[in-house]
Amino acid sequence: MKKRKVKGLETLKSRYGYIFLAPWIVGMLIFFIVPIVQSAYFSFADITIGDGAVTKFVGLANIKYLLFKDTKYVNNLIAAFTDMFISVPFILLVSLILAVLLNNKFRGRLFFRSLFFLPVIIAGGSVLDLYLSAASGNATEVAVNESVSFGMVDFSAIFSALNLPAAVETYLSVGLDNLFMLVWQSGIQIILFIAGLQSIPDLLYEVSEVEGATKWEEFWFITFPMLSNVTLLVMVYTMVELFISNRNVLILKVYDLMRAAVYDQTSAMMWFYFLIVGGIMGIIVGIYRKCLQNKWY
Repeated sequence: MKKRKVKGLETLKSRYGYIFLAPWIVGMLIFFIVPIVQSAYFSFADITIGDGAVTKFVGLANIKYLLFKDTKYVNNLIAAFTDMFISVPFILLVSLILAVLLNNKFRGRLFFRSLFFLPVIIAGGSVLDLYLSAASGNATEVAVNESVSFGMVDFSAIFSALNLPAAVETYLSVGLDNLFMLVWQSGIQIILFIAGLQSIPDLLYEVSEVEGATKWEEFWFITFPMLSNVTLLVMVYTMVELFISNRNVLILKVYDLMRAAVYDQTSAMMWFYFLIVGGIMGIIVGIYRKCLQNKWY
């Protein structure tokens, strides 16, 4: 009589794991893979909407139109990437500083952690819409960003006195002008950095204290290197969030074209955009891992 093979615990775990993942996999195949393949085809086609959708393969005609005839697309691309290069360093710096402060033990720590995470909860609600309308000057005479940054301190005069290069002065001015919104967008990043800080062994700090290291040296030789993986995660998350943000001028343009049923140019616009996004993110992550992480590990 043939003996029944007894399955191990790991095999059973894997089987149950696939069972729980099955609905997500089926949903991804139906609602994600099929539409994304279809949109890739639409980017190389001309679509006419009548009684139905009539598609005609036109190759790279849509891409050529966007790059050489539709000048607004190139300007929107430049604006989207400029905003990313300005916002990412500010968000990383602000979220890291706030995470280090909120990781200390003090009275009311839980309240302040909740306060900085609050924007994440209400980010998709009507409160954010009201804030954005106020910040753009539609609801008030003075923009909110200006009232909380340049309205308090004249940073332009400070930069002029420091004789900074024009490019650096412009970069800092734009970042500080949007400081309130950048702090607003840092909730998830702060939580990720706090989780990374709490995973650093206390033994390292005890040894450094015995060796006479200062707090500044502890940060640069222990805290920052130990947060390298978390920093990479936060960087990638922030870039993705900014690239698909509803404040992104290119994304807003895509929404308008989709409502107008211009599916061919919209698909080409987004595919070209995300190819550039993927390339830039790959370069940034590669440089970060090669120049920084490899020195720490």
